[in-house]
Amino acid sequence: MDRKERVAALVDHFGNPRFKGVLEDADVAMPGGSPECGGSVVVYLRGDGNGGIDGLTWTGQGDTISMGATSIVMERVRRDGLTLQEVLDLDYEGFMDSIGRDVIGSRSRNATLGLSTIKSAVRKYQRDRRVETGQRATAS
Repeated sequence: MDRKERVAALVDHFGNPRFKGVLEDADVAMPGGSPECGGSVVVYLRGDGNGGIDGLTWTGQGDTISMGATSIVMERVRRDGLTLQEVLDLDYEGFMDSIGRDVIGSRSRNATLGLSTIKSAVRKYQRDRRVETGQRATAS
């Protein structure tokens, strides 16, 4: 994808966000925000109890990069059927490369707001599940 196509994809995701909305029966509602960009999101996660994701949506407001990139990462996680661990293994640098460093410029926090909040939601879900099952929680 060239720069023009990456910009068009980001703008499309901003204008037509994927998987945006409140997930009413979510196990976790994780807020995230970036003072640098003024953007904020809430990620809603429902796990399947076996290391998978049964539901994942988001709400938020912010600039084109933060909201478009959040929609892009949501679409990738949902489309590819990533597990909780695979979400935690997603690489920030690789994600920014896929969006286009020439597109995001110096606004890496904007571009990774959604990804970092999804990862936080996964970690909270995993901690909460350990507590529910009586397993000893470890630092994450």
